[in-house]
Amino acid sequence: MIDHENFSGDQPQDLTLAFTNWPFSQAELTAGLRRHTGDPRLTITTLSEREVTRRLPAVGHLRGIEVRTQGVTGSQLFHLVLKENMGSTRTGSAGAGLREANIYLVMKDHLPLRLPVLIAAQPKGEWLILVHLPPGRQPDKWSAADYLLAIEQLALLHDRFWGLDADLSTYNWLEQTFLRGRDVFLQAARSDATKLAQNRESLLKTETNIAQITDQILGNIESIANTLKASPATLLHGDYWPGNIHIHQQGGLTVFDWEDAGIGPGILDLLGFIQGSSWTFPPLPLPAEEIIAHYRSQLTQAGAYEYTDDEFQHIWDHSVMWTFVTGWVGHLAKTPNALLPMRFAALEEVLLTPLQQAVERQL
Repeated sequence: MIDHENFSGDQPQDLTLAFTNWPFSQAELTAGLRRHTGDPRLTITTLSEREVTRRLPAVGHLRGIEVRTQGVTGSQLFHLVLKENMGSTRTGSAGAGLREANIYLVMKDHLPLRLPVLIAAQPKGEWLILVHLPPGRQPDKWSAADYLLAIEQLALLHDRFWGLDADLSTYNWLEQTFLRGRDVFLQAARSDATKLAQNRESLLKTETNIAQITDQILGNIESIANTLKASPATLLHGDYWPGNIHIHQQGGLTVFDWEDAGIGPGILDLLGFIQGSSWTFPPLPLPAEEIIAHYRSQLTQAGAYEYTDDEFQHIWDHSVMWTFVTGWVGHLAKTPNALLPMRFAALEEVLLTPLQQAVERQL
């Protein structure tokens, strides 16, 4: 987990120039490394940029850091990652960086999941310095067991905070989609829907009834939101999928990229996991139905909640409709027309067909 090595022979150098291209100061990094190692005399001797292990796109910009230090325990080499978060994921909501920083600074000790080791952070989350994770299994090489392990960890997270939405709401930096954040989501959804409808040359416009479905969902959006608000809430990761989960070679996993952490029905995380996995890494090594069944079984075993089949289908369908207009519509509105034919079959399988079925059942 800790990616650093002992070495010898380094002498302190003038680091003034080395820190000019970084958003943090030498003092901030030194203080963080002293807390991390427990060495009050640790000093930085060299600092340079290094390549970051292959990563899927994230909200923030990533840069690798190699730091050599000298202290009472001798000389050490640290491999770190700087993450610079890019503002807010939604106009009017808390900054993505602020949410992620507070997950580490305020809530990490309460989470049943392993997170990367935080070395230092700007108070508003404009940047975070984390220990670089060791090589692990790439998401496109995940086995069925890896998917089930990820779902077990998701159920653990949801079980820990199940029904605690009133307590979680005191953390006003969390996304509160169905409370004070609702208007922000809906305003963005309507704006994205208008852009999508205006693109008359899009394959979505000529080959699907997506515009009518979008209008139908938006016409019932308050009812959809209220249904989800009434469902038992928990702490959501907000973007839980293989691209944000590190499977270690020796077993276990680490979960990162908490920019969208929020409060809501756990099914939203489960749906995002299945859609993101199915869209990016098809075909999955196990059917979506098995992933869903495993999640429900894990929640029941934990004593958190047991859905009836009808209740689960009802909330699932409403989650499909909500995430479509508050997430997918925005992505589709920004997708160049030339790219749609290449992914149209996948789009129908992952999104359009399940969406049509959800609308027919619920609206």
